[in-house]
Amino acid sequence: MPLRARICLSVLLLPICLAAQEARPAAPATVQEPAQPPAVQTPATPATPQPASTDQPDPAVAPKQDAPTEQSGVQTGTRILGVLPNYKTVDKMTGAYEPLTPGAKFMIATKDSFDWPEFFVAASITELGTLSGQDPEWGQGVKGFAKRYGAALSDQVISNYLTEAILPAVLHDDPRYFRLGPGYSPAHRIGHALSWVIIGKTDTNHNTLNVPELLGSGTSAAIGLMYYPQAERLGSSVMDRFVTQVSFDAASSVLKEYWPDIRQALFHKHE
Repeated sequence: MPLRARICLSVLLLPICLAAQEARPAAPATVQEPAQPPAVQTPATPATPQPASTDQPDPAVAPKQDAPTEQSGVQTGTRILGVLPNYKTVDKMTGAYEPLTPGAKFMIATKDSFDWPEFFVAASITELGTLSGQDPEWGQGVKGFAKRYGAALSDQVISNYLTEAILPAVLHDDPRYFRLGPGYSPAHRIGHALSWVIIGKTDTNHNTLNVPELLGSGTSAAIGLMYYPQAERLGSSVMDRFVTQVSFDAASSVLKEYWPDIRQALFHKHE
């Protein structure tokens, strides 16, 4: 509530600040008008056009400075609800498309893997597995929890690096999610978000099969054979982990699609 109160207060004070800024230049303009008639400096005015020609390169510099400030996209914020990482979502295009460098792709995967909320997400998954009695071979207690927690963290890290860094860098694909945004029907926006696990984007801004998501999730599930217990090393268990990972990513895309709308409704923030 205190945070929401601050946001509401800042929104209320913003028009007042803008009005005050607009009133400041208006006051000196009215003071200069009476000062100009008494000071008869009309002959000095022809001298001003001459330096004006020399000042022509100055406006030419301004567009050059504005051009590099345009970015390929505006991000919707690095966290959803202030907790869940949201480093690879692009809200809207504001300029020419710019692909990510391989280093930037690895940076996204690193943030998504080792940001502090991810450790709590893994702990929640571990606790659910403990309560539901999954992987009884690992037992209960601290030892069983540690094994399940290590497996959950490994699943997250391996999947993130395969789907967001390694395969996108090798295949020249873009791991980011590009929102459709308002102006479309809910069915269109949800379909766009769900389809992102199948249809991705290349570094040349073309739609393509999302091989990093599909192949990366499948490879991550297969790598789990190395550290999951014997009962989880069956083909059906690998398929279950693959479907779970893809379904989680699809649901995450829907949340990323609507998060700015939810944030605006809850906190009255305008993009």
